[in-house]
Amino acid sequence: MRGERPQLNKRLQLSLSLSRRDALFFVALCLAELSLAAMLTALYTKGERTFEVFLSARPGLVFLGAVVGFLAGGIGILCRYREHKRSPSRQVPMIVAMNLVTVVLILVTGEIVVRAAVYDYFQFKAVGKNLVLKPKSWEATQARYRKLLDQTQRTPSLLVHDDVLGWTVGLNSRGADGLYWSGPEGLRVPHEGAVIPRQTRQVDIAVVGDSYTFGDEVRYEDTYGHFLDQMLGSGFRVLNFGVPGYGLDQMFLRYQKDVRKWKPKIVILGFIDHDLERTLWVYPFLGNHEWDLPFAKPRFIVREDELLHINPSPLPPGEIFAKSSVSELPMIEYQAGYKEDDWIERFYHVSYLVQLFTSRFSPWSVHSDHSEEALLSVNASILRAFVQAVQQDGATPLVVFFPGRREFQEPGSRGKQVLERTGLAYVDPTGCLVEVDPAELMLSGRHYSPQGNAAVAKCVYKTLNETLTQTS
Repeated sequence: MRGERPQLNKRLQLSLSLSRRDALFFVALCLAELSLAAMLTALYTKGERTFEVFLSARPGLVFLGAVVGFLAGGIGILCRYREHKRSPSRQVPMIVAMNLVTVVLILVTGEIVVRAAVYDYFQFKAVGKNLVLKPKSWEATQARYRKLLDQTQRTPSLLVHDDVLGWTVGLNSRGADGLYWSGPEGLRVPHEGAVIPRQTRQVDIAVVGDSYTFGDEVRYEDTYGHFLDQMLGSGFRVLNFGVPGYGLDQMFLRYQKDVRKWKPKIVILGFIDHDLERTLWVYPFLGNHEWDLPFAKPRFIVREDELLHINPSPLPPGEIFAKSSVSELPMIEYQAGYKEDDWIERFYHVSYLVQLFTSRFSPWSVHSDHSEEALLSVNASILRAFVQAVQQDGATPLVVFFPGRREFQEPGSRGKQVLERTGLAYVDPTGCLVEVDPAELMLSGRHYSPQGNAAVAKCVYKTLNETLTQTS
């Protein structure tokens, strides 16, 4: 009995030692596989970067960490393999088989989960928070916007194609929800049939901008332009030249094409942070999938500090969706975020898990005209050109930056970076907006509420009053 007990203890210790080594072997296999997956993912995102630049970026650091993990796992696997060669064990093949089965189960489960999580995001397949899966479908895009164009032919839309601006507010038009009206001049008016006379003894002040200026989601009486009109009194008239969806480039062209012939004394250009991104678009429906805008738009670039207008005649909607492929669209290479490969279907796209992987991790590729520097320089040049054009016409320009929810939380916005680069004075209505209850500041569509528009008008009026005093 005494002789058997030490022998039993030795067997137990040997068994524990083997199970510990087998567990470490399994961990080493998993570590090597995970590290290999991380290495391949990082290399996939390398794209057009040099290896030196890649290694200094976050994916490069992940790659280096994965290399270390792969080597550590590989050493563990190699040591266990040598032990197995010296003293064969049935445990090693079983652990390898168990590991392979685990990997297969994870992949199959992942495929099932992704397929179950896919939903229709307008014309695309998406998962999570609107992550569009590749490949994108041009046929589905065509079908959606052709249907939209058919609807607008039966029921005229507020926005219509324009040969210079891409789109504009139609003449004598009505919004689908009955909230918006335009007059025979293509300006927003308070009700159907309203006409703005060209000749008046009042001093004209033109407001130019996007949907914030136009007054999306609110009545005419609740736009910041109307509030400003009421504050200024009967001697002045505020003309609303805002057009939903505009970038800074279209605002500048809107001034040149439509505003200057009214000869306003003061021209107010108001913009939001997102307008800067729109300036780098040629086809807005590719930049924002939620927009029902089947139009193309003008495009500016900067070359050797010179602002160039490279798309003076945007393609009409009918011709856009007659193209057999997205790659056939003119100027598509200047559409920020566009990558031809995103629209090409490959054999491996049969797997939704692969679609998710290739959509979540894209190879690095930045067109020089899509870069952050391009965004800042083009928009800064457009702002300068706008101010210069207004001054040459004998009017006074006034620039206003409308902060959104994100700008209240993140002070270092692109809009203010652009304004700082230009060196232009501007109106920041943040001081007036913070006086409004945050719960009542914005509407569901992310535009200012009537209270928010009144606050904007209050700050703009203060600067405008000072400007009028100086000019008089």
